[in-house]
Amino acid sequence: MTRPTPILRLLDIHKSYAGQPVLKGISLDLYRGDIKVIIGPSGSGKSTLLHCINFLVSFEKGRIRLWDQEIDPSNKPELYAYRQKVGMIFQDFNLFDHLTAIDNVQIGLVRVKKIAKREARERALAELARVGLSEHAHKYPAELSGGQKQRVSIARALAMDPEVMLLDEPTSALDPELIGEVHAVIRDLAAGGMTMALVTHEIGFAAALANEILFMENGVILEQGPPATILSHAKLDRTREFCAKIARLHTAGRDAA
Repeated sequence: MTRPTPILRLLDIHKSYAGQPVLKGISLDLYRGDIKVIIGPSGSGKSTLLHCINFLVSFEKGRIRLWDQEIDPSNKPELYAYRQKVGMIFQDFNLFDHLTAIDNVQIGLVRVKKIAKREARERALAELARVGLSEHAHKYPAELSGGQKQRVSIARALAMDPEVMLLDEPTSALDPELIGEVHAVIRDLAAGGMTMALVTHEIGFAAALANEILFMENGVILEQGPPATILSHAKLDRTREFCAKIARLHTAGRDAA
């Protein structure tokens, strides 16, 4: 039986900053419904990898394909169409402070998809309801909690009908009591079949959500596999050491709370 074509395929991605290699030949396939969680120490290249996938930073070598079509970032219409299909959620929300929640969500529909304002507003309201923010639609970011801001950013991405979502430590900027509301939205997306690549240090959440965990260090994927394998029965000493350290920190944080 022939395996289906991956939605997203990365082939030998290399990226350097000031001559220092950050990504050293990353290849990765994302199939429909995959939830790949990327873990690893700070500076391992995790966030850079997601930024390369979304062409927010250029890379020196490698190719990215969406449904087996190679993306040419110099072709702006092609790049804009690609970014509609590959949504990105950032650590720091990236909302427009001068726009209300509903305007933050509908702006891409109007300006990028050229949807009529009334239709865009209805869609924005629907996406805000989906993430539990109907009552906050007309508030500005300064009037929202961190968890609410992140849910607005998720609603904004969902409004573009993405086929893949990239989430770069989406709860790292949140107070502990606000993390759960963002986790709930991400779990709902997973239950609905959304394909995702997620960078996180929250090992318990990763274990419950992922179908595969990738451990990165020094710009390479050292090991990957199902959560139970990577977190409890990893082949490499370095993977086991990192997972044990993160698990201890997670347990200590939970106990302190």
